[in-house]
Amino acid sequence: MDPVTSEAIDLIEVAYDLEGSDSDWLSQVMDAAAPMIDHGLGMFGFAFVRPEGGGGSDAVIGDMQLRALPPDFPARFAAATQVLSPEFVRSVTPPGYAGTWSEIARDHPEEFQALLENLGYVELFGMTAIDPDGVGVDISAPLRETMKLSAKSRERWQMLGAHIASAYRLRRALMGSEGDSSDDTESLPYGAEAVLDANHLQIVDAIGPAKDRSAAQVLRRAARKIDKARGQLRKDDPRKALETWKALVRGRWSVVDWFDSDGRRFVLARPNPPKVFDPRGLSAQECQVVTYVLFGDTNKLIAYRLGLSQGRVSVLLKSAMHKLGAKSKAQLVQKLGPLGVPTFSNGEWAA
Repeated sequence: MDPVTSEAIDLIEVAYDLEGSDSDWLSQVMDAAAPMIDHGLGMFGFAFVRPEGGGGSDAVIGDMQLRALPPDFPARFAAATQVLSPEFVRSVTPPGYAGTWSEIARDHPEEFQALLENLGYVELFGMTAIDPDGVGVDISAPLRETMKLSAKSRERWQMLGAHIASAYRLRRALMGSEGDSSDDTESLPYGAEAVLDANHLQIVDAIGPAKDRSAAQVLRRAARKIDKARGQLRKDDPRKALETWKALVRGRWSVVDWFDSDGRRFVLARPNPPKVFDPRGLSAQECQVVTYVLFGDTNKLIAYRLGLSQGRVSVLLKSAMHKLGAKSKAQLVQKLGPLGVPTFSNGEWAA
């Protein structure tokens, strides 16, 4: 189950389609993922909300969609999950996980076996694309036998999950800004901070942080890499194409297509940073890195999520650990709460 075909790039392209409803979007994402995930037993997907500070045990599932599964599957799934312990639910719903359910539920074998029996399958593969704010989607598929993913395969699935999480976050942000009646004459389409022409990938307009010369250079380089990944590279070397197209640029921008009223294609750099909190005076990028470390991501995957170099991630992590008085990642996790999401309510951080 290694997503090293051109279909991985197809999936990313579909994920960044900003048109249509969220339900239609999830359906299209599932269709694009099916050639890589569906092993002949069907698949399912759903939107996912983990209430802030809830840790996963009170997660809310909505808009479940099926592909070639029995019509009563949602009812069986709901009944099976309602009797699970909070500890089990927390263990099997970590943000950004990709792999088989037997791997992630290995510390809860009895509950996991009961879940499988209720669902009527021997194994499932799952990919969770959940943001630090607890909102995201899950796409899973039954398997015919118990299996284990290689570290490389899991990493590549997590890369795809990073894009899906980023795209879903972007859609939610755009939906939230639809009612913005601001008449700012500098505003760009879809709240973008830069517009690039699609042919030469030169910036034709920019506002805010994207006007900075170094930022403009970074955006142009990122747009060229994405264009390369979407071109012949997707067929010649799909693994490299996937690695080339990172989920963000500088931890701030998503790069997406946009067509004007005349049908001309442009490329937009739209601000889309993950929602993270800063309770202890960290910089924005330090907060991002620390959050994903607490989620269990490797430095390599964090770099991919944020569009930074691995060296830059290491520097940011070292700086953040110094500020927080943590000498190791283990101490960092101990200080900052379960799943990297310390309880936050009424404007205060829990001790």
